[in-house]
Amino acid sequence: MIVEEIFGSPVITVQCPDSIYHNPELTKSVEQILNLPTVKNRWRSDTGDSHKGSGLTTVGQPYIDLAYLPGAKQLTDWISEQLLLVKPIMAPGKTGSHIHYKRSWTNRLYRGSQGMCHNHTRADTYIQERGDYNEENFCPDAVAIFYVDVPEGSSQLVLINNGIPDLPHTAFTEKHFMTHTAGQLVIHSPQVWHAVTEHQSDSPRNVYVFDADYVN
Repeated sequence: MIVEEIFGSPVITVQCPDSIYHNPELTKSVEQILNLPTVKNRWRSDTGDSHKGSGLTTVGQPYIDLAYLPGAKQLTDWISEQLLLVKPIMAPGKTGSHIHYKRSWTNRLYRGSQGMCHNHTRADTYIQERGDYNEENFCPDAVAIFYVDVPEGSSQLVLINNGIPDLPHTAFTEKHFMTHTAGQLVIHSPQVWHAVTEHQSDSPRNVYVFDADYVN
């Protein structure tokens, strides 16, 4: 486990054993939800929709939370363990000893796609129209990003100081690039502004994202 402070916020990286996330049942479940018509033909918004270009995301799709898919339990149990280990860093004022996944989804980027600047503190119009969230119940205690497939030329995560939503990372000068490997988990606070660089591989980049709360 590596703990860094970037732009005043803790960012934690942990490597997951291959045997936990190389799960054929979970892979099959993810492929099934990515091929749903509501995902493949999803409504897109110019604001509050960070996923731009070719690719697929299940964010905002009700009733298909990734954390509860067949085959996901071993991985989510491991991620829950890591979130509990870093609770004194991520949420020192909380008393909860269990993890509740408020939202969880998968993102797949194809060549040329990228992610606009955003954080996980506010329920923008896109999210409010896609689910039951509002400004009061949206913000999680921690965000966990799990990297499943990271081919050569893959997009990088960009942490941004004083970000502005819906802009590409190229609009900012104060930023920190993170390059990842398959099986890596990144944990950060919901306040962290971040974006994703343009994907430069013919093979897709696949990640799972979790908005987590510490609960009793």
